[in-house]
Amino acid sequence: MPELAEVQNFVNSINANFLGLTVNNIKFHRENLRYPFDLEQLNNVFAKGSSFKKVFREGKQLVIETTQGAVNISLGMSGAFKAIENNSKKIEKHQHVSIYFSNGSGLAYIDPRRFGFWKIRDAKMDQGNAICDPLDERALNVVFQDSSITVKNRSIKEMLMDQKIIGGIGNIYALEALFLARISPFRSCSSIGQKEWKILANQIPLMLEKAIAFGGSSIASYRSFSGNKGNFQELHQVYGREGQKCLRSKCSGLIARLPQGGRSSWYCPNCQK
Repeated sequence: MPELAEVQNFVNSINANFLGLTVNNIKFHRENLRYPFDLEQLNNVFAKGSSFKKVFREGKQLVIETTQGAVNISLGMSGAFKAIENNSKKIEKHQHVSIYFSNGSGLAYIDPRRFGFWKIRDAKMDQGNAICDPLDERALNVVFQDSSITVKNRSIKEMLMDQKIIGGIGNIYALEALFLARISPFRSCSSIGQKEWKILANQIPLMLEKAIAFGGSSIASYRSFSGNKGNFQELHQVYGREGQKCLRSKCSGLIARLPQGGRSSWYCPNCQK
């Protein structure tokens, strides 16, 4: 599932290639993804003559704002965007939405597993999203000082992945950040010390910025806007490295994997006690 780094790369690519362009038309090649398309409102947002005002990320969702309105887009498990030729008659097997521009370019939404969605952005969303963005160290420090969170007995990994608290972190980047902070993913939030919270708040944005710069992580189906794999998986310290030697200097531990909350957690038992 695309996490923050992968979604941010799509945001950057769409802004670089389509920002300010005038929409010629939009086509929906099926009636629904996870939810049915609201065709009337979506056709209004991408009406002929409207233009791309801005594209940005909220948590794991991508937001496209035109001069006619805005839509929140979830990539689900396998969603992706790619450039296409204008009004091309050739539609890929899993190409569900096509946006064509007056300059002859086009943008396609691809989603093999169809677990993504396109939802009209309503007034409540426009009032601002209070969810912490993990690229902001100061915002993370505020969250990590909130006693309603820090005294809980839920695991630190579960908290980091809670999209109602911090927007954008999934299993991959939660585990990588916890390794960098030397915190076991199985520890409860109530067991984390103040110094550890500060280290975690510092490491999360640094790690995510690096993941964005390396094009995200391609574990299964993820491909970037250009169709290439990401490269950050080559830099993973724990994720997917079960039985391999810990990469931390002077550590003799081997990376272990245990089930946790319906997913796998990779960690170094030696570094993350």
